[in-house]
Amino acid sequence: MSRHRDEYRQWPFLNQEEFELACAFFDQRYVRASLGPTRQIFKIRSRRTLTTGNSYIEILRLLQLPEDEDELSLALAKLGNGGDGLNSGSGMEIDTTEEDADEEALRSHTSSETNSKGKQQPPGYSLYSHQPYVTYEIHLHPTYSMPTLWFMLHDLPMGEPSFDVDAVYRYLVPPEYKSRLRAAGVTGGISAAPHPITDIPAFFIHPCQTKEAMESFGCPIKDYLMVWIGLAGGCVGLWIPSEMARDEKEDQ
Repeated sequence: MSRHRDEYRQWPFLNQEEFELACAFFDQRYVRASLGPTRQIFKIRSRRTLTTGNSYIEILRLLQLPEDEDELSLALAKLGNGGDGLNSGSGMEIDTTEEDADEEALRSHTSSETNSKGKQQPPGYSLYSHQPYVTYEIHLHPTYSMPTLWFMLHDLPMGEPSFDVDAVYRYLVPPEYKSRLRAAGVTGGISAAPHPITDIPAFFIHPCQTKEAMESFGCPIKDYLMVWIGLAGGCVGLWIPSEMARDEKEDQ
């Protein structure tokens, strides 16, 4: 355990260089893993911010599989596009023949591209697919020097607001976590704040208790985000496919 901690300047904290390395290893796991059909509904991308060039991880997954095969194809195509994260502009097209019938959809789409500060926005309502999905992002917290999990719901059924803590508990939080998260309150539980890139309100798991959870583990930096997600992600429905760990062990 101690030899693994020697890889870090100050375990379990990460500086920017260590976080960049952890992101690269995590991305490699996803690329190399034999995920099969899971890769279509669970996407991991290593990204960089436009302003600083710092790395972060983006994870997208469908909240439920549509029964109709055509709807599934459309939903998977949407997840496959590069423009559907918390900090990306909308990559979905608008069917102009339906603009008059659904002006609200058009307004939601066009307003999602940039805000008044010129920052990119998350995607809005899509005329082509109504499959709900969640976007998770892992950023390094500048104060706590720990990864922080940000997340946002998208394309919920008509009438349901995406930025709503009740929707988070309904769609993401497993039953066994609900009472504990509500009791934790803002500190140590689900919080909301402007997204670190877009300034759009988003949810995140407060990192203050992550240090205590990680301190009892010792892992090489190539496994850091796997361990961290195992501790921080399950409360909001983020689980890493077992194939990502199994393939790594077989390579050793």
